[in-house]
Amino acid sequence: MKILVVIDDYFNQSNGLCISTQRFVSEFQQMGHEVRIVSTNSKADYPVKELIVPFFRKIIAKESFHMARPQKKVLLKAISWADLVLIETPFPLSWRAAALAKRHGKPVAGTLHIFPGNITEPLHLNYRFFNSFFMYFFKYVSYRNCQMIFCPSKKLRNLMEQYHFKQPLQVISNGISEAFINNPHKEKIGNPFTIICIGRYSEEKHQATLFKALQHCKHANELRVIFAGKGPLQQEYEKLAAKLSCATELRFFTPEKLRQTLTNCDLVVHCADVEVEGMACMEAFAAGCVPVIADSKLSATADYALGKDNLFPFDDDQALAKKINYWYEHPAELKQMRSDYRNYAKTLTVKASTQKEIRCLKKIAKNV
Repeated sequence: MKILVVIDDYFNQSNGLCISTQRFVSEFQQMGHEVRIVSTNSKADYPVKELIVPFFRKIIAKESFHMARPQKKVLLKAISWADLVLIETPFPLSWRAAALAKRHGKPVAGTLHIFPGNITEPLHLNYRFFNSFFMYFFKYVSYRNCQMIFCPSKKLRNLMEQYHFKQPLQVISNGISEAFINNPHKEKIGNPFTIICIGRYSEEKHQATLFKALQHCKHANELRVIFAGKGPLQQEYEKLAAKLSCATELRFFTPEKLRQTLTNCDLVVHCADVEVEGMACMEAFAAGCVPVIADSKLSATADYALGKDNLFPFDDDQALAKKINYWYEHPAELKQMRSDYRNYAKTLTVKASTQKEIRCLKKIAKNV
């Protein structure tokens, strides 16, 4: 099958949506399908220019994301090659591609990778009115020409059902790369006891909760804490880190370096309240780090908690400090939970997710 993947910033190495798409494309190709990409960047099969949105230009740049201009000639050429079109973002490039594909009789599927809060929170507009606006926009503009929509989690599907999306909604996890599942991990707990928090330094990731929690930890002097990422709040986080008694490190890691770092980490702390799935946290627990996850109604990551000590109430730094204290003081339980999570991760592979998605895409193609 010839699959055309339409995505604004395919080659982005710091955005979870883009990284997930890269992994799915790789699996599609290994399964024998031909895949071509429409995206910004000259390396794309069908490159398009960047879309500059004047009012949002600086905000988008801070998020390290590049929106794409929907160039009709490029899209028509790409669509003419394809058996099926798969859109990965809810932005102009994707909705224009979907409309053109439908007009030319090509089947179209889409993946919604985000909650509205992922857009509104960085804009300081995370209120019901604006979030509802974006859900209706996704429904009536972004995905209106799709015959099926994939969503990474049940929480996102439930939200879409509340807004009565007309298409079939298929829950398909982003999955976990086998490189993380097979990653070696230290045998002993501690030495030093290391906590990692992975994600962009931005408002919606709420790493500030962990900075506050570390001020309350009984064993702070014996902890090493790594904030893996980059983003607009870096300077603010560097100031917060300077006030802590524990050893802290703020830096961006390539995927390979991140896997090497996870080898020596004991806990992964995930503080975000709006999370469609939480790939970074999933990869960390697959690699041997026991998760402590913020429990929020819009965090699908919380659904991966295997026990009560893997959760804390969102934005509650005191509760988070208690969870860190508990795992520090119970190394045997930590070691058992590590084993439980590594086994659990084996059921959540990227390969299994792509196989499920391909079955769905074939059904769509047959019905055209």
